[in-house]
Amino acid sequence: MNRLKSLLLGGLLASVSIAALSTHANASIVNFRNEHLNTNTIAFNNAKLIRERQLHEQQLREQKARELRERQAREQKARELRERQARLHH
Repeated sequence: MNRLKSLLLGGLLASVSIAALSTHANASIVNFRNEHLNTNTIAFNNAKLIRERQLHEQQLREQKARELRERQAREQKARELRERQARLHH
């Protein structure tokens, strides 16, 4: 009878151990997936920030180029006006 109890208790202990190991393995897989997901999320967010910064920098370059063209056009008109006035007064 003691031998039967010992076998049953050993079997129960083995089952519990296997269940615990399985639970631990599943938890490790879930942790790995979460960490991988977090890494992907961080990489996606970083890429998004980089794209937004590049777009902002491109918009600033375009604005500066537009302002330069406008200033050059104003200077050209002012030069032409001075030349016309100089011709009229001489």
